[in-house]
Amino acid sequence: MPKNVLIAFLVITIGIIILALSYSPIPIPVPGISSNNSSKNSDITTAYPTYYSGPRPETVIVNGPKDGEIISDTPVVTFQFVAIWNGDFRNIIFETKIDEIDKDWQISSSNSRTIQLLPGEHVYHFSVRAKTKDGIEDYTPASRTFIGKISSEVGQIKITSILNSYPQKLVLYNYGNDVNISNWTIESSLKKITISDGVKLFRPDNKMISEDIILKNGDYLYLIGKKSPLNFNFYLNRCFGYLTNAYDFNFIFPKDCPRPNQTEISYFSNECQFFINNLNTCQIPSSDDINRFNNDPACQQFLNDYYGYNSCVNRYQHSDDFFKKEWYVFANEQFADFNHDKIILKDATGAIVDVYQY
Repeated sequence: MPKNVLIAFLVITIGIIILALSYSPIPIPVPGISSNNSSKNSDITTAYPTYYSGPRPETVIVNGPKDGEIISDTPVVTFQFVAIWNGDFRNIIFETKIDEIDKDWQISSSNSRTIQLLPGEHVYHFSVRAKTKDGIEDYTPASRTFIGKISSEVGQIKITSILNSYPQKLVLYNYGNDVNISNWTIESSLKKITISDGVKLFRPDNKMISEDIILKNGDYLYLIGKKSPLNFNFYLNRCFGYLTNAYDFNFIFPKDCPRPNQTEISYFSNECQFFINNLNTCQIPSSDDINRFNNDPACQQFLNDYYGYNSCVNRYQHSDDFFKKEWYVFANEQFADFNHDKIILKDATGAIVDVYQY
């Protein structure tokens, strides 16, 4: 090959190499070439993400409803879970989610979560994942799917307490809308009680009318472990205290009979006013007491007309505070173990409304 052709070929080749290096995205120092650009770019570094490829915690559910299980005997369920992890367990937290309840994952303060089931029948999808505090999480959360069949009154009618004395007393309270609780049941280890009907306004001088027990918002129901002194369930009113003179209610409710105001008795003799003001609550004056005021016929008439259950009902039944918002239902005898028991409240369909354990 002629010498001049070889030299020309070498020159062209070197030129192509220099041109390629000038436009390379990766700065490569070439002696004498682009030394200024190299110095300018010497402080620039390109950041690339670093992905964690080490072991991850594994989550295992150790207790709680099984897959496909139907929950109908309690309105509350609890899941317990653990993490399998070769690191420091103090660095592990848990996140849980119930698709039908939660919008997003919930951080659990422990290795368990208790769930209040929704009223009615629902399919629940529960998931839980372990996660380290620096963000390394289980990519395959543990999960369970189960069915809850709970009364629509869950969370509205609740058992608030039980008093284990004589007579035994269980307390229900209505936090929501009016509910007909006739034919509901209360079950314990000793017996099953069906709530029947009751008398809303007891009138000894009239025919009694029994009706379904409607528990209104703010109403209490007291289940009493004895026989009803009146032989029926009743809605308490302020005049009931007068009946304690004739029936043995054994102090199951406080006496709260209305008292006359001072204007009503202001035209009686001082002696009569003093006597009225010093009567005990719901006390009915005796015949001897009334005869003491022969010189004050108006006082005598008042003492005869004002005191007593029927008179009280006639006078106050339309007052806003006449009814005490308390139903009394009687179980005839002790209905639960005094030391420990589980009380289950069910609606008329047999669905669980509330559970109380002590």
